Amino acid sequence: MSRASSAAPAFVGNGAETLVRVRPVGLSAQRAELIVETGPWLRDPAAGVARGALAVALDDVTGYVVAAGCPPRRWPVSLGIRLDLVTDPPVDASELVVTGELIARDARGGTTRGMAADRTGAVVALITQRSHLVPVDGPPSASAVVTDTPPDEVCIRDALRIRELDAGVIEMPGTAFAANVMGGVHGGILICGAEFAAMSALRADGGLRSTSIDMTFVRPLAASDITTFRAEVTHTGRSLAVVRVTAAGAAGKPSAIATVTVQRRNS
Repeated sequence: MSRASSAAPAFVGNGAETLVRVRPVGLSAQRAELIVETGPWLRDPAAGVARGALAVALDDVTGYVVAAGCPPRRWPVSLGIRLDLVTDPPVDASELVVTGELIARDARGGTTRGMAADRTGAVVALITQRSHLVPVDGPPSASAVVTDTPPDEVCIRDALRIRELDAGVIEMPGTAFAANVMGGVHGGILICGAEFAAMSALRADGGLRSTSIDMTFVRPLAASDITTFRAEVTHTGRSLAVVRVTAAGAAGKPSAIATVTVQRRNS
């Protein structure tokens, strides 16, 4: 890049970070670290455990590495995220350490990767993210900060007020808990919604697990608007299922397109 920012940007959380209990440890242009406090809020009646919820912290930890090396008045926006989900995150209030590192950077954006690990050091999830830079007036600040974390017994699905309209079709009303620092739906929340939609299409009852979610971001969505996720099962077999999920706003134009791979628990 022609001119990098002189200091790493301060971590700014919004509703999505409040929902997923994310807090910063350190940020730089090469590496970043966050903490996620786990708990029963990660349980889900269809997915068993909302593995996709970890995408919020993983998106943040890799995105801030790119942001820390941005020139003035530029900010990274995700083009695509590949999430590999190794195992269920704990639900016992222990902490996950979420780290991200730079792979490559140029004048257009950057490629980063990261992981979430439990207190024993075992890897829970992995991410690869591709970002591109967009012009901004300055580093974004939270536009709809939520100060109160939902009670631990309230799962992600209920906190986001997810509604199932039909098999494979779910709706998320406008909510500050979905917001990123620019007021749009956080990429990690879109991934979480894609997981819920895939489980709806498969009529899951807690016995299936997402093993990978690969999402491409087409256009931003306002967190204040309704987001609809539509899932189509493209393959189902004894060992795994593959589901294509499209997220769209009120106008019906696709905002994100995901491929969700699902396996039976312990299969």
